[in-house]
Amino acid sequence: MSSTMRGVIAYTSNQAHRLGANRGREHFAVTVNADGSRSLRSHCVIQDAPMVERDVQLSVDNDFFPRHAQVRIRVGDANEGAALFYFDGSTVHSYGVTVDGEQFAESHDLGRRTGFFVTHPIQADAWLLASLGVGLSPSVHRVQAFPTCSNDHRGASGPKLVIHEPEIDIYFLGREHIEVAAGSFEALHFCYGDPEENPEGANRAGEHPRYHVWTSADGHYLLLRAQVDGYMETRYELISLVEGETGAV
Repeated sequence: MSSTMRGVIAYTSNQAHRLGANRGREHFAVTVNADGSRSLRSHCVIQDAPMVERDVQLSVDNDFFPRHAQVRIRVGDANEGAALFYFDGSTVHSYGVTVDGEQFAESHDLGRRTGFFVTHPIQADAWLLASLGVGLSPSVHRVQAFPTCSNDHRGASGPKLVIHEPEIDIYFLGREHIEVAAGSFEALHFCYGDPEENPEGANRAGEHPRYHVWTSADGHYLLLRAQVDGYMETRYELISLVEGETGAV
């Protein structure tokens, strides 16, 4: 029998002049099937101008490797785009229209299967880490040439298939017990990039600031808490979580 988890993630600011100010919300639902495959439905709104609204449906297999995804974004009050992505072994196929009105249909052979496909909900960012296969000890994992629907740090472009060429080192920093608004959890602590460094970063240049992510340690990789430093200075926290049989929650 399948089960479902529904949660809400608060987006707030870490900037000194607006510390704790609301930046938006993410509402998500995860359905886990009997065979271990699962699907994510996420609706995200970033209120900072230009406002970004995002609807994502993402399905993965029992190893968190992507199967299908649908991504719709609206940037500001007028520009809207939508795309479909389908994974067939090492090849990803995509079709859609971008926020700039470009229609496209294209495929790309990655040369390998990948568990790393960036669709930009914060909960989907947590799922990316499931494919790293971390153990009990701290470790470093290099991710290269991975697909994304947008190279914009807020996911405010496309949606269109883009291959992120610069490699990323993801640090697994260990297990922690943390408390968030939704409760107390055993957590896995990750950092996108070396935690000992903190580049300011720049969206146009493509350099991302340090991105710390805490996921649940129960195998579901639920987003518990995250923060982006550098020029972004943002915080994300799970503020509610309900679990139960699919159709009952």
